[in-house]
Amino acid sequence: MFFDRPDNVQLAKYTGPYERWTFSAELGFSFAFPAIRNGVETHYTALMEGTARIAEGDALEVRVPPMWTTNPPVTPFAMFDPDGEMQQVESQDVKLTRMLQRVGQARFRLNMPIAPATWPQTYEPDAVLDGWTPPATPPRMIIGVVDDGLPFLHTAFLDQDGKSRIAACWMQAARAPDIAAVPFGREVFNTEIDTLRATHGTHERAAYRAAGAIDRTLPELGTVMEHSVTHGAHILGLAAGNDPRTGPHALPDDAMIIAVQLPNTIAWDTSGFGKEMMMLSAIEYIFHRARAIAAHYGLPELPAAVNFSYGWSANRHDGGSSFERGVEALITQRQAVQPDTYLIMPTGNNFANRMHGRFMAPDTDAAGEIHFGWQLKPDDRTSSFLEIWLPTDMDTPQGWEIVVTPPSGIALTQGGTLPISADPAHTGGDPRRFDELEINGLNIGQVSADKHNGNRWRVMLAMTPTALVGDPKRRCPVGLWRITLRTGTQPLEPHQAVDVWVQRDDDPTQLGTGGQQSFLVDFNHPLPPRPLEPAPLTPVRGYGCLNGIGTAPAVTRVAGHIGCTGKPTEYSGASAIAVMANGTILKDRAHPTVSAIADQGHFRRGLPSIGVTSGSGARIIGTSAASAAVTRAVALNILRDKPAFHLFEPTDFGPGTSGLEDAQTLSRMGLSRAPAVCKDPSATS
Repeated sequence: MFFDRPDNVQLAKYTGPYERWTFSAELGFSFAFPAIRNGVETHYTALMEGTARIAEGDALEVRVPPMWTTNPPVTPFAMFDPDGEMQQVESQDVKLTRMLQRVGQARFRLNMPIAPATWPQTYEPDAVLDGWTPPATPPRMIIGVVDDGLPFLHTAFLDQDGKSRIAACWMQAARAPDIAAVPFGREVFNTEIDTLRATHGTHERAAYRAAGAIDRTLPELGTVMEHSVTHGAHILGLAAGNDPRTGPHALPDDAMIIAVQLPNTIAWDTSGFGKEMMMLSAIEYIFHRARAIAAHYGLPELPAAVNFSYGWSANRHDGGSSFERGVEALITQRQAVQPDTYLIMPTGNNFANRMHGRFMAPDTDAAGEIHFGWQLKPDDRTSSFLEIWLPTDMDTPQGWEIVVTPPSGIALTQGGTLPISADPAHTGGDPRRFDELEINGLNIGQVSADKHNGNRWRVMLAMTPTALVGDPKRRCPVGLWRITLRTGTQPLEPHQAVDVWVQRDDDPTQLGTGGQQSFLVDFNHPLPPRPLEPAPLTPVRGYGCLNGIGTAPAVTRVAGHIGCTGKPTEYSGASAIAVMANGTILKDRAHPTVSAIADQGHFRRGLPSIGVTSGSGARIIGTSAASAAVTRAVALNILRDKPAFHLFEPTDFGPGTSGLEDAQTLSRMGLSRAPAVCKDPSATS
């Protein structure tokens, strides 16, 4: 196995279960998202642990993107191996090994590759605003948006003089110019946007092609901007646009926009792996450009609200992931200079999808074991992932092990039982252990245990698709997989919990991944709750289905409710709660901050916003829209010289409610309710 060879000393510095699965030809490489399996082997993104920098030389070119934070705990970077282009006969394994050995002793986490065409020949990060024209009205507020498919030519983003309010848009997956102030992709500034509009008039798609925003030869960019609707168009319109569909409260000309368009196929990856560098770079970039714009006017930092309507379902959910530590440092450090700094994210849409389980001592059997099921659906064309997180205060799980049992009538010929402990053969990096799941000598999965970031134990299962794709002989059996956690000599204490999360694996319709969402099965409570009934606190529960990258303390988390009733939508993500045997209620720290309208009514789902081309419109359902609405409300308040959360009403916990009912309300709604900013929010059918 590539990642387990003893000569790959440097790999021990960072290899985790997702890296091992994704980049190993024997495991998940055949089923990885296109940017990996299509064979990009010379340009990679990564996250550096700590404040160190990789020393580049003739053998390796390293680029750190525009950064606002000076001493970040996590540093995003990109690297290019020039020799990799000349060694065409080498396998990807050999090329990747050579690149990693050149990195040296620095510990980092490998992320997704990038197309060589997006790599400018010369990187000049000091040329910050080359191409930006100061607007007639100086900005008093920065609205940042990080998303896909951003329609930067749309008339919703023009000021009263017909000039663009979008100061800059970084298209991370676009073809690069020869010289750029970003390490990959290209920037479009307001000057170019206005020129494109003047040149092409109403032929906006021709203008997008001229701007490099549509390119069939670059899969990570592609032709998404030829669609009538994108997620990014909807979110950018709600957060920062002026259009009849976005409500009666127009944003003034001094609301400046800085945007980042992520690679359009970033949603292909169903693991959550590989995206953090792009995402953290995007937020750093927005603040970096905002600082340069403020400096142009002789100002300190401008107020900024950044909307990031993205996430995935698994992860630690305690703010301790690399991305979240980077975000926390960035937000808190900027708030120390400019208090009106906000990163606004949705809670997610998985409350009703049986994707989380919380098991405490009363949920174990007489032997102290935990049992649950994992249902894998047929015709799933992507890998499926499940994470099990042990209690935060369990340093060494004595005698713990996981047992994986396939559906009835199927037997594993290798693997199935793995101790949750360190394998002494894996030195350096996080303590970890791996095993493969095989049927008749063919790999269909990986089971692993690792002490993530050296401070919390995780068990992860990765399974091949259930459809005939990639390597058709390695098809994972469809059905109910039984998972058992044996607690050995260290059973759960009353306050401890084991949390299980299934990674999101549905199919973004714009991309056609063919994903099918797996889910958990509670053997003692096998049926899901009935619609409109209170969600139960059985082990498999919606409470805890929170955005897995939105739990850093400084993040503003937005849940969704129904406009006509004020009740949570059935899908809106919630923080975890639990009730101990003595009646004590345990509440997770990372609960929603605020709730906003996500559905206008039971029969008028979602919120209206713009489409890709000027004059078009669409509706989107989910907490992403609620998050964008909060971003808009915060910006409007600041621009009116009001506190950021002015007119946000306290959540009604209700008189006479029990402590559990209050905890459930907090978990689903947060402490406050945002005012409606969309047009006619009370209209229902």
